[in-house]
Amino acid sequence: MDRVFRTPNQVETALGLPCLSVVPLLGGGEPKAGSRGARSAKDADTQNASRTLSTSPALHWSVINMPLSQFAEAIRFIKLGIELRAAESPNKVIGITSALPHEGKSTISVSLAQLIAQSGKTVILLDCDLRNPSLSNELTPGADKGLLEIISEMHSVDECIWTEPGTNLAFLPAVKRMPLLHSSEILMTEQMRKIFGQLRSAYDYVIVDLPPLSPIVDVRATAPLVDCFALVVEWAATKIDVVQHALHTAPNVYENLAGVILNKTDMKAMARYDSYIKDYYHEDHYLHYGVGGRD
Repeated sequence: MDRVFRTPNQVETALGLPCLSVVPLLGGGEPKAGSRGARSAKDADTQNASRTLSTSPALHWSVINMPLSQFAEAIRFIKLGIELRAAESPNKVIGITSALPHEGKSTISVSLAQLIAQSGKTVILLDCDLRNPSLSNELTPGADKGLLEIISEMHSVDECIWTEPGTNLAFLPAVKRMPLLHSSEILMTEQMRKIFGQLRSAYDYVIVDLPPLSPIVDVRATAPLVDCFALVVEWAATKIDVVQHALHTAPNVYENLAGVILNKTDMKAMARYDSYIKDYYHEDHYLHYGVGGRD
């Protein structure tokens, strides 16, 4: 009766799209001592000078910190689901969006990029949430140039890329200096098309962190640039009719969706809503193959 998504079957029935993965809810606590997420203020200047990605918050580095967790396995499901998607051309440029803000699309974006980089492929993560570049604020807090400066031809792509040495993950931030009134027009410029062409040629994968669908039109403007989209939906929170309306108003996105990611899922609670799920996602099955807990 609350009309929210609680099972993969609901996703597929209500949206007519495959559920690529059920991603468990992660704890958002402080990073443990010695983890990649622990970053002291004294090395911030060094990171900025070398354009090295910040490893805080630890939530964004869970795939690397916990490679045998259910969370990491869920991200592998996303990667495989997209790679197996039938398409006329390779699914090389992947856009990650959601219907509403705060559904976890940025965490999914950076986690997918890390997983691909860890496998030995070259990958660049691109922040195209120009009005609210939260991922850039967290991964590159000291960045003073990025995507907008490349578009305006003030800097080259190479001058703006940040990296994570452990995986060689590349990241192109967006630096917001003032409110942007015409971000969708910026995303549709010829210069933006050239940037995507350059990244497509230089990397095996381009992961694009996009804004949500409902509040603004920007995602629709990126459709000519992206090979496929993945939609992040927050478990037991996002209303079904909200997602349906968001996709109805963005047909060029809907027709190119690889599938839906059910995110921030309470795995034990989900089992109460569908009889087969209790057995399918039982922790014992994960442990049998050395896959640990959720956090």
